Amino acid sequence: MRLKITLTLLVILLVLLTYIFYIDPWSERDQTDNADRNALSSLAVDLDYLRISDFAKSRSIALERQEGEWILTEPYNWPANAFAVERILTQLQFLDTMVTFDVERLGQAGSSLAEYGLAPPGLSLEFGNGENRYTIGIGNATAVGNRLYLLSADRSKIHVVDRSLLDSLSIDIETLRSSRVFRSNIFEVESWNLQLREANNLRTRITKTNDKWALETPVRSRADAIEVNTLLGIVLDLKSLRILQPTPTDLALYGLLDPFLRIAIESDQSREALEVGNPVDPDQPTVRYAKLENRDTVFEIEIDALPQIENAQTNLRDRRIFELDAIHATSITFEQSGNESFSLQKLEADEGEVEEWEILFPDEEEGIIREKGSREAAEEALGWLNQVTAVATSSTSGFVHDAPTAADLEEYGLEVPEYSISITASRLKDQDEEIDTPRVETLHFGELDRQDRSLRYVKLDQSDFVYLVSNDLLENVPDEAYRYHDRQLFDFPADATINKLSITRLSTGETLLDATIEDANLPVELVDALSPLRVRSYLTNRYESTARIANRSQPWAYQLKATYQWANADAGQTESIDLFISELTGGPLLVGGSIAENINFEFRQSFIDAFSAIVFERMKRDVPEEPFDPDSPLPETATPTADSPAE
Repeated sequence: MRLKITLTLLVILLVLLTYIFYIDPWSERDQTDNADRNALSSLAVDLDYLRISDFAKSRSIALERQEGEWILTEPYNWPANAFAVERILTQLQFLDTMVTFDVERLGQAGSSLAEYGLAPPGLSLEFGNGENRYTIGIGNATAVGNRLYLLSADRSKIHVVDRSLLDSLSIDIETLRSSRVFRSNIFEVESWNLQLREANNLRTRITKTNDKWALETPVRSRADAIEVNTLLGIVLDLKSLRILQPTPTDLALYGLLDPFLRIAIESDQSREALEVGNPVDPDQPTVRYAKLENRDTVFEIEIDALPQIENAQTNLRDRRIFELDAIHATSITFEQSGNESFSLQKLEADEGEVEEWEILFPDEEEGIIREKGSREAAEEALGWLNQVTAVATSSTSGFVHDAPTAADLEEYGLEVPEYSISITASRLKDQDEEIDTPRVETLHFGELDRQDRSLRYVKLDQSDFVYLVSNDLLENVPDEAYRYHDRQLFDFPADATINKLSITRLSTGETLLDATIEDANLPVELVDALSPLRVRSYLTNRYESTARIANRSQPWAYQLKATYQWANADAGQTESIDLFISELTGGPLLVGGSIAENINFEFRQSFIDAFSAIVFERMKRDVPEEPFDPDSPLPETATPTADSPAE
């Protein structure tokens, strides 16, 4: 009997368990878990429309996807924050549905949609693709857990979903809209314009060709790539502070009927234009009213770069004078009125060999006279020429005149220039490839600026522009041919060696060094500096009996004599040199003179160091065995007594 009762109870229990787990709401929950874990996944696909309606706050926000980008269309037209929109889309596509039950069963249970906050819902979301639109309602939060009730699009089911959906839909519109004014990225921009009302609507237009920026207006000129990219980056990064008026009735109230500033950005895909009006507060001229050309919405914007924008026509202009890359020049020509002209010519060299230079002089009888030049001197001159730039001052931008008349050129001393430098090269600045045909650019030097005598007027022969450049250029690029002579002072064979060396102090006749190869006491460093002797630069084209240092003439202080012997010549063939040397200054300047070569010059640092080691008798100090330790007491000294003698 008990067995029958037990079996009967087991059967009833099995029926109840079957009903609980496989029928009624649990059957629907299991179906949700396995077949439709996200109640909206089938609807939230390729969305191009979103509309959030907050009935409690009586506001609506609508977004549409246009040309691949999300745009706010209500309450005003404005680009949306892509990250904020993406968060909403992600929530819809991956919404986790915990429980689902039918609306029609609410009446059977004695409840209604109002009890779940769904009649009407506090918040609704309309979404869709094309003509297919769906609206879901979002109600109250559940009593337990971080969940809320959601009314399905067909109003037939209630879903219990994660509260994160409500958080993403409750976003403030200032967060939902993009703060960027321009959508273009810097690498996409092909041209841009700046137009200022206060400068008679002066327009500055900058275009890009083959990744190189150029000014098109107000003058056609090369642009400074660094300055252009810097200012363009600032412009593209402009942010709207807040939206003021979605549909203004009178743009004149904001100074936008005739904008103070207009910035247009053009790329291959789009064209955008920003119009900037009056200051919002007269005491803050950088915060202004603004609008986009193709939108009515008026907003506030802060432009800290107004000074750079107002002076863009000069700030963005390339200040480098030469268009050719002087570093790669193959020749330099110096012409000076009343003086002999000369040229430096780079010689062709075999692969792996160092390119040499020669000096060319025109001669009526021989045509051209050639002398060995200094590659180092030529490269130094070209390095300075490559850095010639227009210099701005308090009264001028450095760009003096873009279309000078003959009278202007005469005033600047450029109508018939007294001095010119020409370079020939096959490569333009900032270019890696050579041009087909070598070009020549000639720089004319005019008068000194009357207001600033450290500046001089210059212009290229091939263009009209007149610039102001530093007058130091004429010191850094010598115009005397002897300055470009080969800097090896004596033309001895490469295998010539020194077998005798002496140094005498001229004021006393004291012999400071008398060394021979037989005595094996030749100073190695000094011998190396003399084998061969390469000077730092030439100071005069004739020997002078005094050395000029710091604009003062000083007598020679030392005489150095060296005897060279040829290794591969007749036995005993030697040649001696005499060098007169100035007093040591303690710095990197030591002047020498040679009667035989009829020239004064500067020594290189290697010679200065070796010569100083012999001439200067420096006091040698004992190096302490250990560094001084401030924490260690000093050695004790005897304490004075009454019998000790007073100092």
